[in-house]
Amino acid sequence: MPKTIVLDAGHGGYDFGAVNGARTAKDDNLRMALEVGRLLEACDFDVIYTRTEDVFVPLSERINISNKANADAFVSFQRGSATNPATNGFEVWVHPAASKNAVVMANYILDRVRAVGVQSSRGIQYGNFAVLRETKAPAVLIENGFISNAEDNRLFDENFYLYAQAIANGIARLFDVSCVPVEPPIVPPPPPTPPGTYERQVIEIQERLNSEYGANLVADGMWGPLSNRAMLRAYQTELNRMFGAGLAVDGIWGPRTRAATRIVRMGDTGPLVWILQSMLYIYGFTTTPDGVFGANTDLALRNFQRANGLAIDGLAGPITFETLFTSGLLI
Repeated sequence: MPKTIVLDAGHGGYDFGAVNGARTAKDDNLRMALEVGRLLEACDFDVIYTRTEDVFVPLSERINISNKANADAFVSFQRGSATNPATNGFEVWVHPAASKNAVVMANYILDRVRAVGVQSSRGIQYGNFAVLRETKAPAVLIENGFISNAEDNRLFDENFYLYAQAIANGIARLFDVSCVPVEPPIVPPPPPTPPGTYERQVIEIQERLNSEYGANLVADGMWGPLSNRAMLRAYQTELNRMFGAGLAVDGIWGPRTRAATRIVRMGDTGPLVWILQSMLYIYGFTTTPDGVFGANTDLALRNFQRANGLAIDGLAGPITFETLFTSGLLI
């Protein structure tokens, strides 16, 4: 009978967790939990998530989810943070009165993640966290590097799939299961665009930039530096309108625009989604710029991320938007 693993993505909704610019612990935690879950499911584990989207789930409910499911293991995902930005490293927490299986699982995970490569290993830590204390299953809490440290963030992004595989294998090892590495999701290429369609869609994008953002472009279906700068001004305008970012609307990608960037993901709607879709379309990744982030947009985004060597996570954050706006072909 398959073992049941509960995966807990820490924080969520209005609870951002630790923050570094536009980067939040709640987003990193959810990404990792979903990917580890995908890998465990491929190894025939039953996986239950405490959350699968950006919502707040109280600690008591997270614990109840595990206990009601009579889970065989509970794993909580977190990112560390410190006032000293030099503080760094990977660590796994267990309760001071943890079961033998919890400590064994923590060591399995730690050993495998260290083998991938971390800036430093902080080893096994002991803490009286509610999710460790009150869950009936063997429970561990993973601090996957410090979000306050730039190098830990770089390693988290570059080794994302390797870390997820290492964690999944560490969990599986507790039950004497050896998981075969699973490749990142393979996304098929977009279908060819009918002749003339590209130019007509680009004209519509340029016309909307003119009508809604005063771009004063020549709507000719030819995308170049002027159109690109107009789109970036539209992006800055929307960040100001929606989030009070206080950006200069200058069409120049800089540190303040990067810091103000918000994650755009499946299920989102509105002008930021339209801007993302439009830029993906400009690069030839077929999606309809309609302001609704659905399956086609997710497919186009993952294809773009794959083509540009980015983390293939279907989340449009600072790195993805920066790549879209600062390509040498368009600036």
